[in-house]
Amino acid sequence: MTMSATARRWSFVTAVVLALGLALPTVAAAAPPSNDDFDTATAVTALPYTAQGDTTEATKASDDPWCDYSNKSVWFAYTPVADVMLRATVEAGTQSTLSAYTGARGELAPVPDACRGSSASRPAVITFRAYAGTTYHFMVAGYADQSGPVSFALQEVEPAPNDDFADAEPVTALPATRAIDLSVASTEYDEPLPTCAYESRRSVWYTFTAAETASLVASVADSGEHTVSVHTGSTLPALTEIGCARGDSFEEVLFRATAGTTYHLRVAGPATAATLTFAEAPPLRPYFIASSDPTIYELTHFTGYTGESGTPIAGGEWDFGDGTVVAATEDGVSHHYTADGTYTVRLSVVSPDGRTGSHTSTVTVSTHDVSISRFSTPSRATAGDTEEIAVRVTNTRYRETVTTTLYRSRGEYWDVVGTLTLDVPVGRVVTFPFAYTFTDGDAVAGKVAFRAVVTLPYPVRDARPFDNELISTGTTVRPAPAGA
Repeated sequence: MTMSATARRWSFVTAVVLALGLALPTVAAAAPPSNDDFDTATAVTALPYTAQGDTTEATKASDDPWCDYSNKSVWFAYTPVADVMLRATVEAGTQSTLSAYTGARGELAPVPDACRGSSASRPAVITFRAYAGTTYHFMVAGYADQSGPVSFALQEVEPAPNDDFADAEPVTALPATRAIDLSVASTEYDEPLPTCAYESRRSVWYTFTAAETASLVASVADSGEHTVSVHTGSTLPALTEIGCARGDSFEEVLFRATAGTTYHLRVAGPATAATLTFAEAPPLRPYFIASSDPTIYELTHFTGYTGESGTPIAGGEWDFGDGTVVAATEDGVSHHYTADGTYTVRLSVVSPDGRTGSHTSTVTVSTHDVSISRFSTPSRATAGDTEEIAVRVTNTRYRETVTTTLYRSRGEYWDVVGTLTLDVPVGRVVTFPFAYTFTDGDAVAGKVAFRAVVTLPYPVRDARPFDNELISTGTTVRPAPAGA
């Protein structure tokens, strides 16, 4: 193979360049930002502070902390000379993250609740209590593989006036509602964890001194995992929690406030808005449910309720209207009425927090009882014969309209022979007359049984249905005589 003229010319030019030590032109690489690394964080010396930057050429160190898929990062550092509430904000044209830390490299501790993400339309904002002499490092990073221009701002903001336990806001009248911004709240170092919370979060405090003994209820409406807890005690270490409720579970703290006692209410949670509601507990509205269609032949079961979800019956009594009174408990009770009639039943209840209430209603005991006293069927018959079958029904309590249905056996099944509906007076025996013509099929089977069933018209219920059905002994059936 021979080299072409063009190839020989390029080979010659390359050789000349190499021989003369000339460099071919290259594209210069852009340098990362000066605060690309934790060790070269930009020192913030005065507030308010604003800086413009770009994370496009930033890098990610192997020991950079994690915050919501943070990647390329730049760093800022600030050491307050006094205890302050700091608010850091990052705005970017793409998704980014903002987080804050204390401690030395390799031993960084994240500031609680201080990791946020931003979008092109929503900045990332973190607010927290900073302490004098402590250096806080802020990491501004791209989300995943995104990067670009960013704006970082740091300023001092006023904390919530009732951020600390010692500065709790007094509640002087009920009902009370408070709109709360927990983004300007913090957690004190010796603040106990609410029993219904998963972790210690920023909080604000309220106090209430009961002028008289009463049942009170506190709840918090929120868009996150906020809690409201009620305590007694004069210092944070000495607090005793009375109750705790979560806003995302629609719970309430219900407690009995004693006259002259001061109660501390804490609303805690993430740096978002919440609403505290504190009021006297509403009156109980108890009610009960009794067994349907009670009779004298069975126990009537009663189930009582306070009328308030989650509030059990702690005391009280049942008055069944027949001279019987028993204690009310969380479990239901059963009572035996010995005579038919309409009884006025009263349920009085006491809740665990001391509230009382009552409910009165009537219960009608009505005992209906009919039975089959005799079932007459032939002992033998011949195919083609029509025989009488009698069902005698007795009634001991009320005049009844009774329906009797007669069935004929057919293997595992029953065929309807006929149905009669008659009036049955009290204390009388009424015969329901039926007639049945035996068939050649009955003769082939050899025997036929009959079944009688009596029923009362709905919604009347027979109190003792076990005697409302009888099956006869078998009737022997012979074939018809030849030529008959």
